[in-house]
Amino acid sequence: MQAENDIVALDLIAQRGLTPIDLTEGGHSGPWWSREINLFGASSKTKPAELERFFTSFSALMQAKFPLPRILGYCETQTKDRTMKRALGGIRTSVENGTPLGQAMRDAGGVFPDRFTTLIATGEASNKLAEISASAATLLSSEEKLKRELRGALVYPIILLIMSALVLSLVVFYLAPTLMPVFATADAEPPVVLRFMNTIRNAILSGWPIILTGIAAIVLILYALRTKISVATTALLMRLPLTGRYLKQRETLRLCQSLHLMLTSGASLPQSLAAAQEGASFPAYRQLLADTKDRITAGGTLSESLCTSPLIDDMASALIQAGEESDRLADVLQTAVTSLSDSTSQTLNQMIRMLTPLLTLIIGVGVGAVILSTISAIMDLNDIAF
Repeated sequence: MQAENDIVALDLIAQRGLTPIDLTEGGHSGPWWSREINLFGASSKTKPAELERFFTSFSALMQAKFPLPRILGYCETQTKDRTMKRALGGIRTSVENGTPLGQAMRDAGGVFPDRFTTLIATGEASNKLAEISASAATLLSSEEKLKRELRGALVYPIILLIMSALVLSLVVFYLAPTLMPVFATADAEPPVVLRFMNTIRNAILSGWPIILTGIAAIVLILYALRTKISVATTALLMRLPLTGRYLKQRETLRLCQSLHLMLTSGASLPQSLAAAQEGASFPAYRQLLADTKDRITAGGTLSESLCTSPLIDDMASALIQAGEESDRLADVLQTAVTSLSDSTSQTLNQMIRMLTPLLTLIIGVGVGAVILSTISAIMDLNDIAF
């Protein structure tokens, strides 16, 4: 029981029709070394992989007709995340005391996002908890698949950047210092590139505390301005041909998935838009969905607000408008999800096929220019010797 003081706790217990025998103040259970430590304050955000694992196990056991407290106990023993384990223990206790599952999840301190607590509450009301939890697991799996595809596509470019940085570091910190004394001994002026690399090396070696302090300050400033930076970055990426199309398709896909899941579970359109707003990645999409929800609540239609935005994929806009006019929005959203899944993957592959050789060319030209300049400096040593 979470309450401000003993009196409030007793009132809440009495409202449930229970008679308290003992009332003690709770605290951290277990030894201090098993508690979760967070330098930046307590964080209740759960990893999507943990949520996916929970809903997958939960839906499988629900379909097997296991009792709800036993299902929650099993999920509690299976998870390795301490925050999730504590939350599931509290949820199981609340359910055993008569609290609905959706309300118990909502009271778990933000461990479960609001869109999933609303989904579970809707599933309880419609007696379709097993089907809805399976759909939630499918949604989380689809979102993780998009992230894995993007991370996998960026592996090769990241390797190129790391290797180029290693080569440049070798040239700057090892090769350039070995050549500078030769020019000094011959009383000759080193090449411009060699002097530049030597200046960078000396600046890094002598001023590394200042450089690290500056990097830390920049990181803190970027973290403080992360929302504004995200808005500006999104606006820039949306204007680029391939990245703009990919981001538009990906966010529209997530939006359609959330709307389809919520509507098929029996939620209202404003509730579905609120769930989609929580699942959006970028502030621009969250603002669009918030405005759309307000217009729907005021009596507007989905087509008037959502489908006229340039942030929504054109094909999905046409399907949503047709589904709203024919009163078959949920069915049409499923069609949009299927079509957008294929087109999003194709756009990502096309973007990576174009990005990889372009990035290879840029890195090759940069590193090659440095290497050729160094070789030219070495050839100048022959002129000095003879």
